Order: sequence, then structure tokens, then C-alpha cells
Amino acid sequence: MNLFQFVKQRVPILTVAQEYTTLKKAGMYWKGSCPLHSERTGSFTVSPHKEIFYCFGCHNGGDVISFVAQVEQCSPLQAAQLLIERHGLEVPASVSADLAQDKHEHDKKKRYFALCKLVAAWCSENLLANKIAREYLHERGISDAMTAQFDIGYFIGGRSMLKRILAHAGAQNFLAKDLIDAGILVEGKILYSPFEERIIFPITDTLGRHCGFGGRVFRKNDERPKYYNSRENEQFIKGRLLFGLSQAKKAIQKQGRVFLVEGYTDCVAMAQHSHPNTVATLGTACTAEHLKLLSRYAESVCVLYDSDTAGQNAILRLAELCWQSGIDLQVVQLPAGYDPASFLKEHESLQNHIDQMLSPFQFFLHSISTDFTSKGLQERLKLTRRLLAAIAPIRETLARDILLQKAAQQLEIPLESLHAELRSIRQQASSPRSSLPAPGANTPRATASDALSGISGLEKRLFSVILNDTSLLTKNQEMFTVEYFCEPLRTVLQKLQRLQQDTTSVSFGTFFQQLTLNEQTWVSRLLVEHQQEDLAQAFEELLLQFHRNHWRAIVKGVRHKLATASAQDDDQAIREIAIAFEALKKKLYEKGLL
Repeated sequence: MNLFQFVKQRVPILTVAQEYTTLKKAGMYWKGSCPLHSERTGSFTVSPHKEIFYCFGCHNGGDVISFVAQVEQCSPLQAAQLLIERHGLEVPASVSADLAQDKHEHDKKKRYFALCKLVAAWCSENLLANKIAREYLHERGISDAMTAQFDIGYFIGGRSMLKRILAHAGAQNFLAKDLIDAGILVEGKILYSPFEERIIFPITDTLGRHCGFGGRVFRKNDERPKYYNSRENEQFIKGRLLFGLSQAKKAIQKQGRVFLVEGYTDCVAMAQHSHPNTVATLGTACTAEHLKLLSRYAESVCVLYDSDTAGQNAILRLAELCWQSGIDLQVVQLPAGYDPASFLKEHESLQNHIDQMLSPFQFFLHSISTDFTSKGLQERLKLTRRLLAAIAPIRETLARDILLQKAAQQLEIPLESLHAELRSIRQQASSPRSSLPAPGANTPRATASDALSGISGLEKRLFSVILNDTSLLTKNQEMFTVEYFCEPLRTVLQKLQRLQQDTTSVSFGTFFQQLTLNEQTWVSRLLVEHQQEDLAQAFEELLLQFHRNHWRAIVKGVRHKLATASAQDDDQAIREIAIAFEALKKKLYEKGLL
């Protein structure tokens, strides 16, 4: 047994997949939105009995190792290490040798996460000892319970700071260099921290690992920028992280929607006022990566940005982005001068505004149509084209027409003019030049559809039945079956044959691991597509039809086999071939297939 087999036998793929997306049982499978790409329909399928997955949208498939490797964008070995750590597996020495080759990189990441967690705990202790910092949080309406839930802390300043944090880190064998490498301390004329005298909001990744910090000034005379975030590194990329997601995941999955806010305090305030399904961006605009991440857990995003001009513009950009993603967007409009935290502190509830949420198109149209006719010509052209660019990706003609008609009425522009301009935009988007890959872009691997094109449904079904129960295919049946399959099915079955020759019992997991990544992908697809309840009955019917379809090739092959055995004076082989062939011919005659 190697390391991958050890992990796969102990970590169910369903358990792992449910950490990344919401799945619902559908017969023998579990289905939901794919965590590997943005989509509106649930194309992602998990087969617990085979421990595999396949997505009919992005055409990715495989086992639990390849799933984690793809979703975490790491190597298979790193994926195995991640699963071992997350599920607390004790790896025996007999299979742990595989870990040595990547141990340094793994230990480096693990050490970084541990240091961030240590600093978060230190800041939490500092907060308990600082009355002014606690009072600030209370003034913002943040309760002690929320402070504990989000691990909020305070990074002390002054001359004693350096000595205290070095002593605290040193007790866990961390050095000043570790703190500098993590961006917690900075070398200047003196050693200092950009987080000094800030309220600290620890940031965790989707797995709950501490990976960075957001610091907010709170003293009235502090003239530094309001927020300071950890500098980016391999573990902390702001465009891929969302504050509060690890705490909100279960609530998001349960409710099917997520509230998206701009600030850390907004997120905490929302959770405190009965909206635990809330996350916040890290001081940056919401990205396509953020939406892809949220689409794993939610069907819709309800955005609550500040009511100022910057917040409104951010919503417009997000609305444009969501038209092209696999997640629905709703906009909760707040009164001027409020953000979610300040509104909730004063009014306690957002429910009335939530009940009046706008669709992105309604918000978009409402925003750009305000004083539209009084704007200059160039500004009106710009806004109209921006609206049409947001509508262009919509595939349904009827949906596009309905939106265009509303726009024409509200903007007082002839419908025919909007149709003509939209056609121009869509033609430009579909031109060969626009579809060329960016310089340096990776060429995607062949999809399962490409690999399986031209293969009959009969062969695909028979292949799936054989892989679902390899005991059904006897030695005599193999003689007239495997070699007549089309490629690439034949190659996979030959791998199975060779594996069965070496051992009496071959598990599906062991066999699956021998396949290439491409083979794993399309094998996963076939098994998910062609699951059979009564394998034995399906096998007999499919096999006879398969032999009938290939009868001429089988007869020709038998002649060649007999000639070869005769030339080698192998009488036993001649008898076995003849007996098997006659048995097959008799069965086909009895079924009326010859």
C-alpha cells in the first residue's frame, strides 16, 4: 500500500467534497454546484460507492486526491498531506516515505499557519487586558460573544511590544526572522510592526487555518490609513480570501445564500444580528475568484455595500461580473450615510431592506438612469454601452429582449437602437481575435467528451458495467471482448487485466490509481453516467450485443489465434480457444443474434 491508497481508504470523498460545496443526495449519487468552476446548474456529481467525482460542466473528474489537488491548486502529494493533517491520520512508516520528498514545503506552510494562529491568540489576550480597545468594540456595537467568535484582538504598541511578542513567539520556537518573513514585524531603522495599536481581525482560509490579519486603527488621533492588511504571500492572497467564510460556511450552505459586505466590522455586526451567513472582502473589490469560491456554498449573493458613491460603483462592477458568473446577485440598498454596522447599531434589523432587494439589472438600470436625460451625450453613450455589455453574455434570447425593453422604456431610447448596438457588442465578443488565448496561457487538457467521441453507447455502457464489477468478466469472455473495444477504453481494460494477473483481488481504488489523470477523468464520467442497478443482467445483455456487433472481427481473430497456437504446437491453447469460441457461438444462436 502506498501513501495515496492509505489516504483514500480512510478519507471518504463525500466528506471532503461537502467541505467545499453543498451536495444533495440524488439516488446513488450526491450532486451540487461544482467547486472547480462557476455554474448555475449543479453539474458536480460524487459517487460514494466508487469514491470518485465528475463534473459535466468543467469535465474534471477523479478521486479524493485529485479533487483536493485541483480545488486547492496543489500537487497530489500536497493534497495527500493536507488530508492527512485535516483528518488527523497516523501514517505508518511503511507508507510515509512518499512524504519526505515534499516535507520541507509542507512544513514551511504548516509553520506559517501555526505562527499566524499564535499571533492571533496573543492579540486576543492583549484585548482582554486593554480597556480602551474593548470599549471601542462596544461602541461599535460588537458584543464580547462576537469578539470571541471571530477571534478579534488588539496588537499592543509602545516599547514593550517587541520584547513581549518575541518572548511569546520564542516560547513556541519561533524567531524574529519568522515574524519578519510573515510580515508581522518589519525591519526599518528599528524593528516595528505595522499592526501596532490596531484592532486585529484574524483572517482564515476556507479550512479555518489562520493565514493573515486585518488591522484597524481605533484611537481618535491616529492618522495612519484606517486599515492595514497582511502583505500577500502564497498563503495569503486577498483576491481569493473572504473574511468570515470559515465561520459562515455552514450557515451559507443551510440558507443557500450569502451576504457580502465590505468591512470586517460590517461582517461581525451582520453575524451578531442573526445573519451568520455573511462574509467580507479584504479591502479589495470582489473578484471572479471570490464569486467562484462563494458559488461552492451558495446559490445567490446578497450584496450590502456602503451607500456612498464608491460603494455604489463597486456594486455596479460586481453586477457586471455576476452576469458572467454562475451565481445570482441581489442588492440590498441602505439609506445614504449608512454602512451595515452603523445601520444595525441604530435600527437593530435590516429585514425591511432585505425584503426589498433588487435584482442586479434593476439596480443597474436604476443607477444609470438617474438624471440620464440631463447627462451629456458621451456620458449617456458610455452608460448605455456599459448596460448592454452586462446584458450581452445572457444566452436566452427572451431574457435579453425583456431586459432590453425595460432599458428602452427607462432610458427613453428606441428599442431597435439597443438591439443593433447589442448585436455589435456580441459580434465583437465572438470574433476569432477575442477568443484567442492570452499569451502564455496554458492549453487545456482534452475533455472527457473529446476522448470518448465516436465511441458507441453500447461500448460505454459495457465498459462501465465491467469496471463496476470486474468479477463478471471471466477469462474466456476476456478472450473475445477486451481487444475489440475502441481506444481509449481498450487500454484501460488492458491495464485492469495486467493488474489482475499480478494479484487475486484488485480493489477499484487500487486500479483507479494506475490510470493517468485524463483516464481517471473520463472513467469517472462513464461510471457516473452509466450506473447499473442489476449489473449481472445488464452485463449478459450488453456482452451478447457487443459480440454480435464484432462477430466478423472475432471470427477473424479466432483464426489468427488458432494459427498461432498451431505453429507453437500448443494443443492446450487450441482446445481452450475452440471450446470458448463454440460456447460463444452457441449462445448467440440461442438468442437469435446469429
